[in-house]
Amino acid sequence: MASKSMMKNAIALFLTINLVFLGFTKAQGPPPPQAPVCPRDSINFISCSNVFRLSLILINERTVLPCCTLVAGLDAAAASACICNAVRVTIFNFLTINLRVNQVLRLCRILPPAGFRCA
Repeated sequence: MASKSMMKNAIALFLTINLVFLGFTKAQGPPPPQAPVCPRDSINFISCSNVFRLSLILINERTVLPCCTLVAGLDAAAASACICNAVRVTIFNFLTINLRVNQVLRLCRILPPAGFRCA
């Protein structure tokens, strides 16, 4: 009779341990999404970075043309990452970066991804 009781306790302990470990593996959230990466070489964006060199410059379609030609054919996330890399090299005033990047993307007729911010 004691062996039957011990067997029930062993099975109950085994099932409890399995439920706890399976619960921990299922409770983990998905990994965070990776930040977009610019597939083009940053040296190519020197001409684009001239657009951002001065904060007083008026950004229009003609001044943004070098940036637009470099990001042509890229999806919105990659294009945003490329222009952010060009901005990061030249601007130290971090408050205006997102405004300028969004303005350049709009002039290039690219919609930035939802919630996009230059990091």
